[in-house]
Amino acid sequence: MLRILQQIVIIILLILTLASLPMMIEIDQTEKQLKWNFEKLPDVYTSFISELSHGNLGTYQLGMQRREIASDIADNFFMSLKLMLVGVNVAVVVSLIFGIFISRFRLTRVFNYILNILSTIPDFIIIIISLILAVKFYKLTGVRIMSLRPDAGVLNIWFPTLQVSIAPTLYLFKLIAVKYYQTSGEDYIRTAVAKGLRLNYINFQHVYKNIEPFIKAELVKVISLAIGNLFIIEYIMNVSGITKFIFQSNEIQPIAIGLFSLLIISAIVYLSVRILFYLFKRGFIYE
Repeated sequence: MLRILQQIVIIILLILTLASLPMMIEIDQTEKQLKWNFEKLPDVYTSFISELSHGNLGTYQLGMQRREIASDIADNFFMSLKLMLVGVNVAVVVSLIFGIFISRFRLTRVFNYILNILSTIPDFIIIIISLILAVKFYKLTGVRIMSLRPDAGVLNIWFPTLQVSIAPTLYLFKLIAVKYYQTSGEDYIRTAVAKGLRLNYINFQHVYKNIEPFIKAELVKVISLAIGNLFIIEYIMNVSGITKFIFQSNEIQPIAIGLFSLLIISAIVYLSVRILFYLFKRGFIYE
């Protein structure tokens, strides 16, 4: 219990330190170099805790307006949560389906070939190319599949969700494909094949059970990849998500609130994937 409390305190101090970087870094005009004001850190910590103790999240600058964080954070939080929750879970499901359960079909080989090409391209470039293709598609067909307006509803949700899922899918699919190839050569798989067991049974009861621990071990990295894409997508596509508190301000309070919110979103997404694995095993895997 004490160790958990220590970790929580360290995470809080680390986030507040990151949020205070714009205030701590100054340019010394006389010596033409950066100056670090670490002595301001205690004031940062006490100011943040004082704001929260009074039941106030603080304010942030939006254009020419000064707005309360508490009045806007709920909508922005749930928007980012929806993008992350759906994007990461879709990446996990698609990677498992194509990486294990239908890996023997020709369609999977085509899918694997496409993903191998995409994995060589940086995520930022993929996002830019997809935006260009969406605009070209609209010009050719007149069908709008995306929008840069924050109030565009579904058009401002499904396309960013797709973008968020790209990096986790690329990473997970390659991981699962490699592990599937390694597991397929094990003696117990050869024995199951020799006994005439159906391929679907082998994939469910043997292959998946041995690959699942590797997927769980990489979940933190998968979520971090999705978070990285979330920053790019919400900024480029004008999505009113939680990252706007980080992008649109150089003040400590909104940046810290944004970082804490992303931490909570990451924890919820991680928990959702673990629940998905649990339900899948309860429904399809014989222990």
